[in-house]
Amino acid sequence: MKKIRSQNSLSALVVDMFKVLLTYPQWLAAAIISTIVVSALEPSLAWMGKKVVDDLKKGNIDLNSSLTNYIVVFGGLLIGLGLIKFGDKLIDKIYETKLIICLQRTYLQRREKERDAEDISHILYHCNRAKPGLDIIHKDGWKIISQTISVIVWQLTLAPAWLQALLIAVIPPILIGFIFGQFIQKSSLKMLTAQENIAASTQEAKKLELIANQESFLRHSIQLEIVKSGTEILMDLLTWFGLLVIVILASVFHLKIVPQDIQAGDLVLFWANLNLLSKPLGDIVKVYNKARESYPALMRILRPQLS
Repeated sequence: MKKIRSQNSLSALVVDMFKVLLTYPQWLAAAIISTIVVSALEPSLAWMGKKVVDDLKKGNIDLNSSLTNYIVVFGGLLIGLGLIKFGDKLIDKIYETKLIICLQRTYLQRREKERDAEDISHILYHCNRAKPGLDIIHKDGWKIISQTISVIVWQLTLAPAWLQALLIAVIPPILIGFIFGQFIQKSSLKMLTAQENIAASTQEAKKLELIANQESFLRHSIQLEIVKSGTEILMDLLTWFGLLVIVILASVFHLKIVPQDIQAGDLVLFWANLNLLSKPLGDIVKVYNKARESYPALMRILRPQLS
């Protein structure tokens, strides 16, 4: 029965999150579209690197005369991507600020009674901690999907023989990190509680309580950062562990994971796409941890009668 209530509470929370996101439908659409466009165009730099290496390998071009053309094209790609990313960041910032305002208004409408210092803590701190949970729906999820599809499509188009090795190299980071989510959620909840206690201990008579609550907040903040940063660093290291797995499978067990005839341009493309693909797939764990971190704040803002 307790599990059913928990599932119903989570479902209701997700519905409330979508209601907040759809408060500004035009900005939601703009944020999603800009994310997809940026993610789809990023692998074009890998394509450019492959083309340069392939042209040089053929040896039928004059490097001095072609260098200017390469610089112009590569510079154009960088400038174009830079402008698109700038617009994407600006849209995200405006939309995220609007979401925080909406969260603040929603909490004030749903609270059962005025609670002075606790209300201030919710408005100024909890809403900022809850907002990343909304980012998962309108930003992170779309980014992971579009980046993954884009890199795989570019790889299939330009060097399909390397796709198997590419996927094997990035799978290990996904399989680690999920076990730390529960510790992140507990630390986040303790931080919120400490922040509420700080807001309620501002009177001179409660100075000792204020100091104790501040120390508690600092302690749990450090614990949260250690777990989060440790998980992210571990995932980055496991990306290189994925390369080691490929080498072992190919050399020791003689599995045909990489092509027998390795072309320099394909190798450059593989390396670039490895870095591109490892990011969105590694972000799956980061998004999971972000969800666990923001869950306590989302419950206190959108479902204050339950929290």
